[in-house]
Amino acid sequence: MKANETNLQEIIEGSKQYIIPMFQRTYSWDQKQWLTLWEDLMELVDEAQQYENHFIGSIVSIPVNANPTGVQQFLVIDGQQRLTTLLVLLSVIRDKAEEDGLPELAAEINETMLVNRFKKGEEYFKLLPTQVDKDIFKRIIKKEVLESDQSSGLVKCYDYFKNKLHDLTTDVEQLKNGVLHNLSLVSIVLSPDDNPYLVFESLNAKGQPLTEADLIRNYLFMRIEPSEQEEMYKGYWLPMQTNLGDSLTEFIRHFLMGVNLNVKKKDVYVKLKQQADKANVIDYLKELAIFATYYDKLLHPEKESNEKIQYYLKRIQQFEARTAFPFLLYVYRDFDVKKYSLEQFIEILSIIDNFIVRRYVCNIESKPLNKMFGSLYNQLKPFSEADSIQELKAFLQVRGYPKDTEVLHELINSPLYGAGDKREKCKFILSVLEESFGHKEKVDLTKATIEHIMPQTLTESWEAELGSNFEEVHEKYLHVIGNLTLSGYNSELSNESFSTKKKYYSKSNFELNKDLVKYNTWDEQAITDRTEKLYKKIILAWPYFGLASVKDNDVTGSSPRLLFIGDETTKVKVWREVLEHTILFIYKNNPEYYQELLQTRSLLISVEKKNNEMRSAKQLSNGHFIEVNFSAKSIYTTCKKLFIDAGFDADTWGVEVEMK
Repeated sequence: MKANETNLQEIIEGSKQYIIPMFQRTYSWDQKQWLTLWEDLMELVDEAQQYENHFIGSIVSIPVNANPTGVQQFLVIDGQQRLTTLLVLLSVIRDKAEEDGLPELAAEINETMLVNRFKKGEEYFKLLPTQVDKDIFKRIIKKEVLESDQSSGLVKCYDYFKNKLHDLTTDVEQLKNGVLHNLSLVSIVLSPDDNPYLVFESLNAKGQPLTEADLIRNYLFMRIEPSEQEEMYKGYWLPMQTNLGDSLTEFIRHFLMGVNLNVKKKDVYVKLKQQADKANVIDYLKELAIFATYYDKLLHPEKESNEKIQYYLKRIQQFEARTAFPFLLYVYRDFDVKKYSLEQFIEILSIIDNFIVRRYVCNIESKPLNKMFGSLYNQLKPFSEADSIQELKAFLQVRGYPKDTEVLHELINSPLYGAGDKREKCKFILSVLEESFGHKEKVDLTKATIEHIMPQTLTESWEAELGSNFEEVHEKYLHVIGNLTLSGYNSELSNESFSTKKKYYSKSNFELNKDLVKYNTWDEQAITDRTEKLYKKIILAWPYFGLASVKDNDVTGSSPRLLFIGDETTKVKVWREVLEHTILFIYKNNPEYYQELLQTRSLLISVEKKNNEMRSAKQLSNGHFIEVNFSAKSIYTTCKKLFIDAGFDADTWGVEVEMK
């Protein structure tokens, strides 16, 4: 490594070319950095200041072509933003000199500092920026900037300095000398044997943080031969980067997760590197690019040409079901290579849409879905096309997929409307229900808003409408689906009475509103009645796909979600809670049998804690103790037997489980 303090003229003069490698980020300096550079330069050319030079940073490069008959080429590993800005500034000074009637000065700057006068092709340019910047930079040097280039950071940089020079009284040649001689730089030239990517990684550890996608691009292109880099970049990486934008890193994360890799957001680069190290880098990049086209359609369903597929992609996208993307990516690929037929692919999309919406309606936690969808594709791989769809249903059925009874219970008792994304998801569900009526003419739902029939703020007339328990009704039913509809005039309706609102509903184009006219009053009974009507529409839009062949009592390796006991539905998280609730139900509803259990099952239930006999005792709310150190299967079979032996109907006890 050679390091020395120098200036810009010594760095670029002669038959040299600086190449910013493909793994570097595009030009990103803006007015903040331009202003700092300009102020430094102004101090140097101000005669009153008497500054000889001003240190502005370093340029780290590595020689890549030592051909004595050609241009000496260097890869710029660090300082590329600085070097690019200085050459753009020189091009502004060149153009200003020409404008001021100084053609010789303009030619000197151009032919010694901006281009290699006697070289052809790309060797003609002193600097070759990376990626999309390269062609725009060439046009700046050749004074051929296009209208379409105006949004480029490089052109904005040129315009910034052009405006600064417009009213400047300083001699143009003095300004040129300031840039070339008085802005001091440290040039660090590495050995050709050094690994430029490792040096780049080390230097950037303390600089502006790179995104995971930046690191991945760097890694892939450092493994591709320089002669192939541009073709691979323009053909494969650039389309990914353009189409996915800020979602590029998340796409790569989902691409990795889809083959059952546990990938945290900050570990995308590390995990990809582990996988790609074993593969041919060009084949790997091409595969990544193919999957990126599927991801683009998941994000932008309008890009899918098949209307039926597009319909379900829009439903999934509107519900923001990105947790399913790792699985859908690979299923999309299987459809593309004709493993799945069109009908089979659409059925899979409808199953995922169904699964996610029904879980959401029932307020089932979505956090476990990330891991589950990551492993799902591998679960289905061994099966044929048709069998894999049945296996998909069976797999999802025991992973928190609610039955119709649970859907109805939650619709009646839980709010569907809420803050943040709950509002959008609520509108999505209502919109699907509205579409299910089958309008002869398409109704525009995009401008519709959610209307609370019983308003969020009660007036005296509404209190009278709801009855003496108006506060309780308002708190319990305000945000349930039965009290919600779609409207084009939400602000006009506001807190109007139900009789006034009915006049609007009767004129509405939305079928959801026409049924409201049939109600004489709007109270607890009316809300519950409408909830049950909408429930029937929901289970038609998202019908239960569970298979009868999947046994409910196969609970090994599962976690309980819901306990159905008598007329009660209780949310549970561990099997111990199933045992507790079942024992207490028997205690409250058949005390005689409970007393019998105290005598005959003393190792299970005891009035006092038996330290010598109970391995893990848990105290109940009645003060008694139960043994809870049992397997899931033991608790399931024990509870069901005790429930039946206590004289209750076997069909009124059950557990909804979720496989781990």
